[in-house]
Amino acid sequence: MTWRGGEFGERARCVLAPNASPMTLDGTNTWVLREPGARRTVVIDPGPLDHAHLQAVAEVAGHVAQVLLTHGHADHSEGAREFADRAGCGVRALDPTFVYGDEGCTTAMSSPSTGWRSRWLARLGTPATR
Repeated sequence: MTWRGGEFGERARCVLAPNASPMTLDGTNTWVLREPGARRTVVIDPGPLDHAHLQAVAEVAGHVAQVLLTHGHADHSEGAREFADRAGCGVRALDPTFVYGDEGCTTAMSSPSTGWRSRWLARLGTPATR
């Protein structure tokens, strides 16, 4: 079975990057979250610096409130800064190396303009770079 991305419930949509490999499997998952009725979205892991992919994400996302990075591997983060520039927002990440704008991440955050609250948890057995 091949994963192609798409709708995941009423609040999430995955845009699959065209970078299939043994590391990314069918491609990097870029997630767009929108609370029902909200105008603005949250984009998680914009993906590689692939202009067609970033355009596809922008079309799905519409008005973006913020970009979040789960980690700094290039398949997740390489296009983050360009995407954030296009969207007119910053990039939030726990690793300050990948923060773009004046807001990093804390272990618990909220985004009043999107209706989302998030809690970031370190996973046991996960390397510091992931």
